[in-house]
Amino acid sequence: MSERQIVTFSIGKANYGIDVRQVREVVTYRECTRIPQMPNFIEGLMNLRGQVVLVVNLRGFLDIPENEGQKDGSSRKIIIIDAPNLHIGFLVEEVYSVLRVSQNDVEAPPTSSKIITGIFKKNEDLIMIMDALKAIDTLKEVIGEAAIPTPQAKVEGVLKAT
Repeated sequence: MSERQIVTFSIGKANYGIDVRQVREVVTYRECTRIPQMPNFIEGLMNLRGQVVLVVNLRGFLDIPENEGQKDGSSRKIIIIDAPNLHIGFLVEEVYSVLRVSQNDVEAPPTSSKIITGIFKKNEDLIMIMDALKAIDTLKEVIGEAAIPTPQAKVEGVLKAT
């Protein structure tokens, strides 16, 4: 029996998961620097230990209405994706846990989707399994590949108060 581990999180009323092999780390939300002339779902840029990370608000990217199941924001997290040669994070409303899921329990999505690759039932809840790398490919089509920072994009120097 093939098993995989899924990092589970929520956006609005829906639960999602990303394969743990596509996740580098999960960090607490912090304010981002907005980028002019970018779509509203681009939260902005964040400095993560000297690396510039593009933060994408998954609620906006997945076109989930703002008022649908909106939480207070205190538990927001950024899932840093382990993507080759890219520094990108997905802003989500809450990260729950890592679940072990049997491949036999994952069903194909009922509609065609590039990003959602499977559905897992946990008790009465449905967890939509997202392919983070396919989501990034879709993001590149929307904003252009050049807008996503690469490992060469480092925060240079530290300003010292004088």
